[in-house]
Amino acid sequence: MNLDLKHFNSFTNDIIVVDGFWGGGKSVVTSIIGSMTGVEKKKVEHVYEYVCIANSFAKMDADAATAFLKIYADLSQYNNLIGREVNLRWADDSGLRNNPGSLAYLTRLFHPGGDRIAEQISKENLALLIASHELIAVSDPLYLAYGSRLKLIEVVRHPIHLFNNVRDYTAKFERAREFTLSFELKGVKVPWFAATWADEFVASSIADRALLSIARMQTEMINAIDKIYEAKNPLLVISFEDTVLRPQEAIEQIAKFLNRSSTRRTKKVLRRQNLPRTQISAGKATSSFSFTSSDSTSEAQTYKTISAEISASCSKNAIAEFKTAISTYNSRWPSQLTALEKIWV
Repeated sequence: MNLDLKHFNSFTNDIIVVDGFWGGGKSVVTSIIGSMTGVEKKKVEHVYEYVCIANSFAKMDADAATAFLKIYADLSQYNNLIGREVNLRWADDSGLRNNPGSLAYLTRLFHPGGDRIAEQISKENLALLIASHELIAVSDPLYLAYGSRLKLIEVVRHPIHLFNNVRDYTAKFERAREFTLSFELKGVKVPWFAATWADEFVASSIADRALLSIARMQTEMINAIDKIYEAKNPLLVISFEDTVLRPQEAIEQIAKFLNRSSTRRTKKVLRRQNLPRTQISAGKATSSFSFTSSDSTSEAQTYKTISAEISASCSKNAIAEFKTAISTYNSRWPSQLTALEKIWV
């Protein structure tokens, strides 16, 4: 007998997934969302990515993926409400210091739990907040599992500001504490997002891998965005540049999409994240790979520095593909960086 897996009596609360590139500015957006009414602290749990990736490569059946995603999200939110899995690490982006309303999470450690908590989650629509990495390209299982509960927010960022982060990430991709789901080709670890061009990934330099990863993941992201919009599924696309330069407009967009309101804590988040900014990248680093710049460095200077570094370390073919990705980004999400495209010749 071959029975389908199924999760019964699922909660009905919103599930907010903030997705984007590594170093794409998700921490700014998740901090804002975490300060809004009825939203729990952010969680970075790779299991959602693993399930969606495994399903997209036909390594996990649809019924198993759906059941797993449903039950894990409900369990994760229940644990949130009773103080389990509270991240006490002070420096972590998902830790107490960097999440609004930290004291409330500590007091929950003494809560007895029980069925009343499960009822409260649905009745008060207490949203689960998840941060993910380029999950949009394989997001079908999320929409299948959560339906209208899912509120997917894609944070996009200019490719030129992604290079340093992705290059450094790629350079250390073989380390033991790197947990991206991957394949193996010729003894080389190949990230899941490079599976369709694995031979080229293996043969490329670290710098070229970074350029090609950014360009090709952006293409997959845009294709997914268009597909989701066409299906009329809930999705908000927001650029990092607009968010840090005009945060109030971004807050209004997010609040409308989520049907939630900003709070007094939102103002604290803006101060902590140095918002609004005069320079796009003049914020705080949230990981060892984060790209930041100084307030005293102009956008043109930063652009010239990064483009010169790319020109000196990458192949002509990879640079050409990366420049095409920049042009595509500028046409879809114009910002003050758009005019700088012409300075890189």
